[in-house]
Amino acid sequence: MKALPAFLLALAFPSALFAQTEICNNGVDDNGDGLVDLNDPDCPCSTLVIGAGAESYIRNHSFEERGCCPYGFVSMFSPPWLDCATGWHQATNATSDYFNECGYSPIGFNLPPPDGDGAVGFYAGPGYFEYVGTCLTYPLPANPLLAGVTYTISMWISTSITNGQHSQTLAQGSYIAPFSEQLPLAIFGYANACVPFPISTIDCIGYEPGWTELGRVEVQPAWEWTRVSITFTPAQDIHSIMIGGACDTPASLGGGTVFNPNTGETYDGMPYFLVDELMLTIAGDQMLQPTATAGSLCAEDATATAVPPAGANDLQWYLDGVALAGQTAAFLNISAQGLGGGTYTMTSQVDGECLMGSAYLPPAVAPVPYPVVAPAAGCPPLEVQFTDTSGAGTQTVLWTLGDGTTSTDSSFAHLYQTPGVYDVVLTVSNAAGCTADTLLAGAVTVHPGVMGTITATPNPVNAEDPVVQLGGGGSGNILGWWWDLGAADPATSGSQGLSASFPPVPGDYPVLLVVTSPDGCVDTVQSIVTVIEPGTIQMPNVFSPNNDGHNDRFIPIEYKGAPGLLEIYNRWGQVIFSSRSLAQGWDGHDAPDGTYFYVVTPDGPGVLALTGHVTLLR
Repeated sequence: MKALPAFLLALAFPSALFAQTEICNNGVDDNGDGLVDLNDPDCPCSTLVIGAGAESYIRNHSFEERGCCPYGFVSMFSPPWLDCATGWHQATNATSDYFNECGYSPIGFNLPPPDGDGAVGFYAGPGYFEYVGTCLTYPLPANPLLAGVTYTISMWISTSITNGQHSQTLAQGSYIAPFSEQLPLAIFGYANACVPFPISTIDCIGYEPGWTELGRVEVQPAWEWTRVSITFTPAQDIHSIMIGGACDTPASLGGGTVFNPNTGETYDGMPYFLVDELMLTIAGDQMLQPTATAGSLCAEDATATAVPPAGANDLQWYLDGVALAGQTAAFLNISAQGLGGGTYTMTSQVDGECLMGSAYLPPAVAPVPYPVVAPAAGCPPLEVQFTDTSGAGTQTVLWTLGDGTTSTDSSFAHLYQTPGVYDVVLTVSNAAGCTADTLLAGAVTVHPGVMGTITATPNPVNAEDPVVQLGGGGSGNILGWWWDLGAADPATSGSQGLSASFPPVPGDYPVLLVVTSPDGCVDTVQSIVTVIEPGTIQMPNVFSPNNDGHNDRFIPIEYKGAPGLLEIYNRWGQVIFSSRSLAQGWDGHDAPDGTYFYVVTPDGPGVLALTGHVTLLR
């Protein structure tokens, strides 16, 4: 049997205190061997007192009887090694594992186990649950659990952090703190049948027809072996059982990014649970002292609670095996006492027996934020994607984006409109209530943008000489110019300004200019060059501005070509109206009826001025 950690050994009986040098409940190294209280072998105690002759309903409950040795974790290429342990099976398609010192005993796992050389292990997380299972009624003699009878199953449990191949980079005492949420360890039962294993599922067995959760206990992931127990009363006769995670196992236990404080490195890891010595008896045949921790140090609500058996006395709390002076009640307010993380143990005396129970409380370890920001630089408007990849058991508290914007989303996109350099801060919390933040100085750089403009002279241009001077301009640090002139000659150009010849065919011709900055910012601007042919102007000789909707304005009857200047003279040669908008003409509203002289001077080349008389008649 494995030598247990010293502080999980037990307190000597009071009558024995006078016979030994080490006093086991005073927090002092009395015999000077460097070991204090429960850490000293002089202070033995037990985590379980079981009635004489009582045996576990589970055959091969410590996995010592075997038909073969395991030689690795279970994979698609290996046999289901758990079948090596007599009477045990990989219960579902999810591959639980068997460990034995005769073969497979991974470095970094807390092996050998407490009782003998064998143990079993499993993962538990939403969507993927591994279980160990056995039949209680085959082979004979049958040991079914009877409806209405109260039973207790107790077992040792330890936790390590691994990847999918049982490899881990942390040594003994794996860094469990990221997985601060507790595992609801459950026993499931199937009534009145010895079920063939494995069941075809990788999800929680409680979702399968016929399988019922019989009971559970909350287990804090910890590397040290501790004994836990579940007391339950089945409503039907149970023939087959499974042990593993309950269906509401926290998502964080499915794995995530783990930070190694010893090296500063991170890796993807999952909590892996090992169990041993599954004692399943009628409840009265086992004497246990269930102990549990709750709350967290960061939230300042951490507590420990023990449930001593009836008649227990001489209660005493220990932290990592060292007595806590004056703490002799079944309830311990850890935060109020200013205590830290570790293994909390209560000892008591029951019928002359020393009994203990232990539970682990994670230390106040802040999470490590891992923000991902992409892209880190660009031109306005710049859309940046923010993602919190902080990993197992963490949640986003706040993003501060440097431009006055904040967000509590774990993943989102944000648009930066203004050039500048922006610092980003991510704050996260973990299930233990601890928070931490990280500053990404200069995380986002928005480069100055550019804006292009086009000048075209002349525009419109006469079809008889369709040559236009094009010029590029704009704002910002423009480094590059690229023209796409389509049907003009040249078709493209890299000059800021150029002379372009357009087809001598009247029409609208698009002109495209792309400007770029040294940072790669781009702006595209488009304009139209209009090619026209020399035209004619024909004016009416009478109009009637009486607002009847007919011939109310003096405007050209037919006009093609460039705009021009319209001038109206009275009978004494005075200019009474002028406009450069031939299309609008003259409305005559301030002139009396009579005859007037007009002059139209077109702007375009090749079109002669037009003169004449017009009669205004209302």
